[in-house]
Amino acid sequence: MQRLLYCVVHPLTGSYILQGVYMKKLSILSLSFLILCGCASKQEVYLTQSPIKVEQHDLGDYWVQSSEDFRFSLKSNIKVPKTGGYVLINYLIDSNGEIFNPTIVESSPKGEWDLIALKALSKVEYVPSESNSLNIPVYVTTEIKFSE
Repeated sequence: MQRLLYCVVHPLTGSYILQGVYMKKLSILSLSFLILCGCASKQEVYLTQSPIKVEQHDLGDYWVQSSEDFRFSLKSNIKVPKTGGYVLINYLIDSNGEIFNPTIVESSPKGEWDLIALKALSKVEYVPSESNSLNIPVYVTTEIKFSE
């Protein structure tokens, strides 16, 4: 069995809440994903100006998620902690809305959710808000919460 995780943005705090369900492996889909990942090239940071630092609650003034929720699966050999927790990640959103340089700032239980949080963050897609016509790049620290 493979665990499918989905992420929802909390409407008041803007933090991510990850929840999971179990599903069977889809070998054709997995193979297609591996082929596509192998062909993907690494993007470079694109900045229209120097990035500014914003708080999570102000991020919506600059960048918004293109979708409020998303799903991803984990390999069966990745151990999912039995207790809930959270991870604080600092990262750059460049002028194209791409995420770069994610760094774990804090997590609880320490280290147990880090890889899963980084995988979740890699699935987030940002678009500029209506008030960010200059596509101002930002540094932000986001909290990802995990339920039991």
